[in-house]
Amino acid sequence: MENLFKQELAGGNRQIGLWCSLANPISAEIIAGSGFDWLLIDVEHAPNDLRSVLSLLQAAAPYPTEAMVRMPSSDPVRLQQYLDIGARSLMIPDVRDAQTAATVVSATRYPPEGIRSISMATRANRYGRVPDYHRNAGRGICIAVQIESAEGVDNADLIAQVDGVDALFIGPADLSANLGHMGQPHSPAVQAAITRVLDAAKRHGKAAGILAMSRQDAEGYLAAGMTMVAVGSDQSLLIKASDALAAHFKALPL
Repeated sequence: MENLFKQELAGGNRQIGLWCSLANPISAEIIAGSGFDWLLIDVEHAPNDLRSVLSLLQAAAPYPTEAMVRMPSSDPVRLQQYLDIGARSLMIPDVRDAQTAATVVSATRYPPEGIRSISMATRANRYGRVPDYHRNAGRGICIAVQIESAEGVDNADLIAQVDGVDALFIGPADLSANLGHMGQPHSPAVQAAITRVLDAAKRHGKAAGILAMSRQDAEGYLAAGMTMVAVGSDQSLLIKASDALAAHFKALPL
């Protein structure tokens, strides 16, 4: 029942993660053994669905890393489905106000704290083998809400005050585009917005996180006080390594 990842975030400790976009249990299992604190299984932009995410969670399960699932939306029915297959850490895209954040939290808690529907035997409670799972499940659920718009930035203080929200996580690509600076996450306006979200999270004792586009970016965000930082992706690692290997050998003299 204990979610050490959630506890480390609450304690202000750095949690270094990697995005998993390849939608393959073999690659997920390889990455899970690399030593990252958390992995992000992407359902919003990767070709994943409920069944494939189940396989990815099973592949990562033997390793001491937290498999977080980024949902395609904040739909309460979908949240319930992914919780039932054993996802206990969820990332919700494009949260723009406190009401949406509160609705998300409610969908992840059983009554009377929330509206999550009860099933007696799911992977989440080891098919009915976890005593008092339904009574205690909420304490192990970790919720990161993504701030990706001007509205979300403006409401970051209110969102951070929602009980059950564990982290404000910045999506730099969408935030840049929504602020009118597509492809320019380093523009002063975008960086100022990122700082506002970080400051709001700090004021209310919540973790702040971001997906970094480079090692230099990741180091800078960690130095600024971000504690939940994704430092790359399985897809980008494969692209860069395969491109470099091909280029090296194609450039050899005949």
